Amino acid sequence: MDQNNLTTEVQPTLYERLFKKEWSYYAGAVMISFIAMTLLVLTGGTWGASGPLATWGAKFFSLFFGTDQNGAFLGTSVANYKFFGNKVSVLDVSIAFGALISCLLAAQWKIRKIKHWKQVAAGLLGGFLMGIGAKLASGCNIGGLFSQLPQMAANGWIYLVMVFLGATVGGKLLKFFMPPVSNKRPNRKRLTAEQKKKNQRMQIIAGCVIIVLLAIVALIVAPTYQWAPYWMVIGLGFGYVMQRSRFCFTAAYRDPMLTGETKLTKAVIVAFACCTIFFFGYHVSQYGFDLAAASNLPGNPINLNLFIGAFVFGIGAVLAGGCASGTFVRMGEGYVQNYLAFVGFAIGGMLGTPLVAATKGTVFAAGPKLYLPSVFGYIPALVIQLLALLGLWILADWWEKKKRVK
Repeated sequence: MDQNNLTTEVQPTLYERLFKKEWSYYAGAVMISFIAMTLLVLTGGTWGASGPLATWGAKFFSLFFGTDQNGAFLGTSVANYKFFGNKVSVLDVSIAFGALISCLLAAQWKIRKIKHWKQVAAGLLGGFLMGIGAKLASGCNIGGLFSQLPQMAANGWIYLVMVFLGATVGGKLLKFFMPPVSNKRPNRKRLTAEQKKKNQRMQIIAGCVIIVLLAIVALIVAPTYQWAPYWMVIGLGFGYVMQRSRFCFTAAYRDPMLTGETKLTKAVIVAFACCTIFFFGYHVSQYGFDLAAASNLPGNPINLNLFIGAFVFGIGAVLAGGCASGTFVRMGEGYVQNYLAFVGFAIGGMLGTPLVAATKGTVFAAGPKLYLPSVFGYIPALVIQLLALLGLWILADWWEKKKRVK
């Protein structure tokens, strides 16, 4: 046997497996589902992401324009807001830190600069549309979809359809916001091997320091906000897993029509299926099979605001380059465009609050909640939902193969 033809496969170290190598989309789907269920079991609440952004925007502008007699700015209450007392606020910031820590421990963090004014426009406009859309739809694609559809709430299915349609339109508009291709190579200082090693060491040390500092913050706030440390750990988990697995909800809605790629789409469907099973077990453990014993069944109202909001949110998420949770992940990764999207999101959410208030009592806001087990029963609803998700997975797989052949 020719020894020259033998190749020795170098096995990755434990450090490389945990901190450097990308995880599979499916691994990300299962782990995100598990973390979301852990959040539900520990706190009795589901995952959300967009809620506090409107408050942050209102709190900032209230410094210049003041508040009304009830301590609100444009209908958004800011007087009694406490960051560490707000679950979603802590989750959001922790997601960004989780992604940052993931990049640092892998020695892969860097600032992703803006290269063209079109990226500025896309970030601000996309974020603004997400803020408006999330307010109209009573949640972003996390609180309005990922935490709704698995609970077998019909509004989650409607959100899925409309955000997909919005993402398709956003994909068409994205072509206008793409910066022109430049043949000019950026002037980058070439680092020596020793400098690269030093940079890697510094990033890993920085990641460890941030973990220690966050642990100190958790200990300091725990006596006053006993749940804040739990929310911090869960948010860090979301951010770390999403960054390490490159799990992106926006790409799952955008890519099928834009590129024909459905790997992320199929992974998101698997996450829906895992969470459906988890939520089913949780609901039965809480209420049994007697729906009459449930004091507050899941689901948001089905109305025109939901249809319009989810559609607008889908457009915005594609233009901004990430949904609400994805924006925080990419902020942690160093993408400047997503910091602009964050600003646009906060402004859009703030302005969306009085817009939603104006629709109260109109046909836009009127609509019922629909919990599928109330219609079909628990077991039939579970079977129907899982079969529907399986059908979507098969359709997505077929679509990718069809596009690949072309």
